[in-house]
Amino acid sequence: MPISEKMYVWGERARYIPEEAGVYALYNKDRSLIYLGGSTNLQKTFTNYLETNFSEDPRKRETKYYIRDFTPNWKERLRDLLNEYNKEYGELPKLNISPEQPKKEPTSEWGFYFYQDVGKPLFEAAFNLEEFWEKVKKIPVASLEFHQRRGDFARWIRDVFKETELAERIDRIYKIGEDLRSELLNARHDPEIAECPQCGTQTGPVKTWKMAGRPSKTGERLQLTIGFYKCNNCKKTFRNVIKKQKIKSPS
Repeated sequence: MPISEKMYVWGERARYIPEEAGVYALYNKDRSLIYLGGSTNLQKTFTNYLETNFSEDPRKRETKYYIRDFTPNWKERLRDLLNEYNKEYGELPKLNISPEQPKKEPTSEWGFYFYQDVGKPLFEAAFNLEEFWEKVKKIPVASLEFHQRRGDFARWIRDVFKETELAERIDRIYKIGEDLRSELLNARHDPEIAECPQCGTQTGPVKTWKMAGRPSKTGERLQLTIGFYKCNNCKKTFRNVIKKQKIKSPS
């Protein structure tokens, strides 16, 4: 057993576990392990599973039992659990293995279906990332806010396309309204990646720092996040503005 805790029957009681970070294991009716996962908020994750009936991954509907273990270092704990399982059985739990389908073209079962709220579908769906970004441009803001609060966008991108860095950038967005739409669309591109001005090679920063200008009449200052780069190809060093944002001056 990868997690040495009590096994529980899967059901409505699962939504009342503490709002804490941790790892969990899902089991089928034969009490065979089918999935290992983790979350910053297990209650939120389990509630989403119950409310959507595992719509993000219908294969998990065979879940009958679960085990959970609370830990703030859930990412490291999950990695260790997966490594231990792989070492013992020569493969990952079956639902931790991607389904056999083209990476960028999931079937309708794996599409993203937009909702206005629980039980209020918009009858709009995306089946690849290109379609998804086009939908984000025109879907009502209320739908974007609904899915972003629940972490649906990041989860779908992480689980279906394995785009973990993109999913993490989306996870860090806390805007609302049209600002949310803009931030989601901006997340398509890693802001820290820059092209070398000499050879055009894309590279990440060696280090970053912040600089803020003088306050305006409204008390706001323009803060720049600047990166120092060294090209991996031609070795040229250069600087690039990664982010611009307005901040309030300290009172």
